[in-house]
Amino acid sequence: MKPILRRATLDDLPAMALVDSRAFGVHMTEQDIEDFRPLFVPEDYLLACDPSDGRIIGITCHYPFTMTVPGGARLDVAGVSWVSVATTHRRRGVLREMFTAQHRRFVEDGLAMSILTATQGGIYGRFGYGPATSVRSVEVDRRLAAFRTDVPDPGGVRQVEADEARKHAPEVHQRWCAVTPGALSRSEAWWDFLFLDRENHRQGGSAMFYLVHPDGFAAYRIDEQEQRCRVVELVAATDDAHIALWRVLLGLDLVHTVTAAACALDDPLPFLLADPRQMRTRGLDDEVWTRALDIPVALAARRYATELDVTIEVHDSFLDRGGRFRLRGGPEAASCAATDRAPDVRTDVATLGSLYLGGHRAESFARAGLLETAERCVLRQVDVAFAAEREPQTGTHF
Repeated sequence: MKPILRRATLDDLPAMALVDSRAFGVHMTEQDIEDFRPLFVPEDYLLACDPSDGRIIGITCHYPFTMTVPGGARLDVAGVSWVSVATTHRRRGVLREMFTAQHRRFVEDGLAMSILTATQGGIYGRFGYGPATSVRSVEVDRRLAAFRTDVPDPGGVRQVEADEARKHAPEVHQRWCAVTPGALSRSEAWWDFLFLDRENHRQGGSAMFYLVHPDGFAAYRIDEQEQRCRVVELVAATDDAHIALWRVLLGLDLVHTVTAAACALDDPLPFLLADPRQMRTRGLDDEVWTRALDIPVALAARRYATELDVTIEVHDSFLDRGGRFRLRGGPEAASCAATDRAPDVRTDVATLGSLYLGGHRAESFARAGLLETAERCVLRQVDVAFAAEREPQTGTHF
């Protein structure tokens, strides 16, 4: 069956919400649909429809973001989302039809990269996406956790209402994005959506509480019965803000544990504590997956930890955007262009996506048979050069 593909209209949103709810097992209420409308740009949604009756059987869309890449440059990217196919129409090529049309549009629009978050890890590699960032959920026993005696108390944290936090958060977030590889921009509509705090999305917790610092902010809920604080978001543009916000969170009364669902792998909190084991990792997941659409533009946009001059052969079976490319770069600048030179490195576009933000090592992919180099010294050079200045983190779920 070949589905009919078309762009969404404003009137399609309720039917789309039903398809999405069935796919992910979470019903969108009428209020959820109305709350989402400011983010709904119909022409960015591609629908697959059953040719027999026109019913929507598949959805994919994208959100426009800018993403910080290693070195601090910002790259326009498409954030693929709402990907679903009706259970009654799976294994019939519907997803491939939608992705082919969607990604051709990305190429025509001149985008160098697309990104997504994956509910299932076995789907998107065949479309050239590789997991690029990781995130961990953590738990701290507030009763036992104490800061080292030599850790300063910067102060400056205030507890505020939602309207003040809404005014403060975007500017701080922009500064955090500037120093965090993988970080994504947020539109004003996106910020408004994040601050809605509807009761049916609280998962039994309190309404949101907000902390602000001149260089950071945090949002959290209290689960009274479990005596737990759930940190929904903590963004700190400076180390002082990070320390100050965590000092307040770990000083809350009537709370036994503090949890955070999206900590960076290199978060310094455990090393600020007298006993680092009091910050326990409860889960580790991939966060954003990336795909190069224009390999030379993507590789030239970022910076590299050491000087590098290497020819990379990239295989791309989905979009046929691969080839051989000579990459020359370092801490100050980079260039990349197609070449006929013999390759120093061979890999596929999904593996290149995993390497791009510096969250994974080339050595690991070589050992897994996903990256080949002619000489060991070349592998070492690529491994070191692709490392980012800090652990990449997206920070925005889409």
